[in-house]
Amino acid sequence: MDVLLLFMAFATVAPFFFIRRGKWSLAIIQGALMLGMWDYFLSHFTSITVLNAPTSIIAFYGSLLLADVALIMFLISFFKEMAAKQKQWMPGMRSSTR
Repeated sequence: MDVLLLFMAFATVAPFFFIRRGKWSLAIIQGALMLGMWDYFLSHFTSITVLNAPTSIIAFYGSLLLADVALIMFLISFFKEMAAKQKQWMPGMRSSTR
């Protein structure tokens, strides 16, 4: 349950990551799916629901899937930046005796 809530929290901020990367279509899709995801999650704790069950389930899993895409994009850009900083920090690691 904790991992699920962690992914749901990341799925909630994923549209902002997509906007920052210039992926407006993914941000809009993720925003709509995020609302369905929280509707499905809260419908299990309360009697209030906005969407019907199949739509909420599709939105729930679709939002988590797009959050995984955002997480992978974030990790790739993070490691690229880290590698660029490492190359900038240590420019001459090769031996100059060749």
